[in-house]
Amino acid sequence: MQVLMIQDELRWHDRWSSEIGKRLKVKDSTDHMFVFDEGHTREDILTVLSGVPAELYRLVDVEEAAEESCEILADSGKCYKKLH
Repeated sequence: MQVLMIQDELRWHDRWSSEIGKRLKVKDSTDHMFVFDEGHTREDILTVLSGVPAELYRLVDVEEAAEESCEILADSGKCYKKLH
């Protein structure tokens, strides 16, 4: 599954977050991150982000993980581990 990590909050626009919410299924989130449903491909996400400067975000492949392997903690309390 894919995670979008916002790298520059100051330059990030709320309308981009709104568009993400309208066009993609967000499985989980935090203030600076969106975890997308497994059904969305990297290409699906990049299509929605087509007007967003690439330096403002990073897309990362992740999987759900046990607490001891947690690299990313979402607001729901779920842990995710980056796939390298």
